[in-house]
Amino acid sequence: MKKNILLAFVLLTTAQAFAQTKTDSTQQQQAYMNMYRRSLEYDDMSSAAYALTGYLMHGGAAQFKDTLAVVYYRLGNLNGAYKMANEINQANPKDITALTLLADITGRAGDTKASLDWYEKLCALSPEPYNFYQLATRQFLLERIGECKASLNKVVADSAKARQEKVSLEISAGNNEAVPVLAAAYNMLGALAFREKQNAEAKRFYELAVKEFPEFVIARQNLQSMQPASPKPVAGKPAAKPKKQ
Repeated sequence: MKKNILLAFVLLTTAQAFAQTKTDSTQQQQAYMNMYRRSLEYDDMSSAAYALTGYLMHGGAAQFKDTLAVVYYRLGNLNGAYKMANEINQANPKDITALTLLADITGRAGDTKASLDWYEKLCALSPEPYNFYQLATRQFLLERIGECKASLNKVVADSAKARQEKVSLEISAGNNEAVPVLAAAYNMLGALAFREKQNAEAKRFYELAVKEFPEFVIARQNLQSMQPASPKPVAGKPAAKPKKQ
């Protein structure tokens, strides 16, 4: 009898301790989440990263790993962002945020082939004009010209959304311009046509690019390059675009 009473007491005490631990963990999660939200109000990404790490370590929702990876990215901690994105991808290969980070970071690191592979996977799940444009830039660099044209044509086919999305292109070292994706696609199509000595077609695409975005410095320079003894046209080098959390 005494043994049964003692066993019941131990079980009850253990259950109470577990319930208290669970309550404490929930309270800690809430405290860290409040800290995270407060950090965002002041654009304090370091504190946001600390808060999200604490939240996840105390059993917070795994979906916030995406958010932490993006915060690492915004902090410039590309190694941390890549590692976390890769961890997420291994658990869920269809996670869009993880694929976006993996595609972008490998491209920034100069691994064009790996970046292209990630963008192919991303475009299959998220066929947005911005993603197809980024895929096209990798195909352009790797001389996969037919695939590049096909990707750019997909951008042009979704012209309404391609006008709304923007890509940052490098004008010169340290200087970028934000350009509608549609205009950027027309400019790259012009560069491809010029490579194939289809000058009239190249000029038409450059004019379309400028029509879409009159302030487009690179496209204007490319139009000028169609004149005799002018510099060779450029496709436009995309700068990185962090994903919003």
